[in-house]
This record gives sequence, C-alpha cells and structure tokens, in this order.
Amino acid sequence: MTAPTPLSDAELDRLDVLLDRCTDPETGLGNLEMLDGFLSALAVGPIEAELATVLPAIWGTGEVPRRDERQTREAEALIARLAAEVEQRIRHDPSEAGDREALMPLLGLPPEDETDGASQGEDAIDGIPADFPFAAAWAAGFLRGAAQFEDAWSTWMDEHDAIDNDLGVITRLAIVDAAQLDDADMQAQDMLTLDERFDLSYDLPDMLYDMYLQRLHDRRPAPAKRADVPGRNDPCSCDSGKKYKKCCGSETLH
Repeated sequence: MTAPTPLSDAELDRLDVLLDRCTDPETGLGNLEMLDGFLSALAVGPIEAELATVLPAIWGTGEVPRRDERQTREAEALIARLAAEVEQRIRHDPSEAGDREALMPLLGLPPEDETDGASQGEDAIDGIPADFPFAAAWAAGFLRGAAQFEDAWSTWMDEHDAIDNDLGVITRLAIVDAAQLDDADMQAQDMLTLDERFDLSYDLPDMLYDMYLQRLHDRRPAPAKRADVPGRNDPCSCDSGKKYKKCCGSETLH
C-alpha cells in the first residue's frame, strides 16, 4: 500500500478554515484537533466505516449559510487525505518509531498572544496557562467518533478491560469543567492538571496502536474446529462394533 501524502501546513490551515466555514458550530467538528480525534476513533474502533457515511456527523445537523458545494467538496477531499494519514500514523509501533513526534495526534496549543502574559499561574508549563485544556478537543472528537457506533464500542469495552481503561483515560482528557463530571460519572479528583494532560497525551500513540492491534486480532477468523476423531483402537463411531482402525479409519490410515 502506498503511504498517503501528508497534508502540508498550508493544506492543514486551509482545512481548518473550511471546517470553521462548513460545520455547524454547535453540532459539527469545527476544528482540526476534534476532527483528528474523530478520525482516530474510526481508525481503531470495532466497526469499519466508510468515510462518506460519517461525513454528516462532521458537518453537524444545523444549517450553515456560509457553506457551499465547492467548499464542501474541497473540504471532503482534504478530510479523506487526513483520514488516510491518521490510519497510517496509528499503524506504526511507537516503540520502534525513530520520531515519536510524527505519531502524535494533532493537538492544539493556545495562540502565542495568550502565552505572552505574566499571569499564567504557578502551574503553567512553557508559558501555557495552567487552565488550558490541552488535548480536550481531540478527546471530545474521539468520543464523538466512538458514539457513531455506540453499541459496538460498548460491547468491545465489555469484552476487553484495556479498551475500557483507554476510553476512561480519553474521557478524562475530554473533561474541562466540573459540570461534565456527573455526566461522565467521575469525581472532582478526576479533573486533570495541565501536567497530567501532557503526560497522558504523550501516551496516546501507544494507546491507539494497542487499540489498532486489538481490532486486528478481533477480526481474525476463528480457527476451524477440528472434528472429534476416534483413536485407532477406539470403537468406530459408525456403531459397527469394530475398532476404528479396522473400520471407517482404515482408508484414512492407509
């Protein structure tokens, strides 16, 4: 399989603009980070879905006056390329990757003008405000992608504790305020600090790769069950009263 051509920075910027123009702000995926999370869930999940079938979830359900046919087609072409890029990224074992950064999801940082101020708190990291919800949009997009096939994901989580644990981590990353804790059945101590967000986000390539391997394993056809064959000296299963080697097994054994 030929590796997809990665989107250039200019193409990523263009897709980000198109997402802003073409998606419903309330129900669509309006930025690259959410879209990357959404596509990641499709790439590792238990259901193989055609991209065309989930495009409505990307656009959202509301009317978008600024959206036109030309922009929509342009955006869809870029989304298809990004989906292929996400799949290719996830198939690489992070432990064998020379450049781990290349396997990281698209995670946004605050604009530079928001990191230049002096009042960022004691827990700020590299000038990023301590309350910045790093990776939250990606996690929210991932959960939106999983929700497209909610029943299949629920079954998958029931079958594999590791999948359940990984979804728990991603759910924690998606929580940005206390109002979301009740919906996620979590407590105040489950709110992540910026430092914890960075640590968990660094593990996302490993988490996604493990999900991808589990998906491959679960799709392997079950081995054919070998029919029970009598031993050479056992009574033949045809009830002839003879030993198997002297009856039905004679042709097989000779």
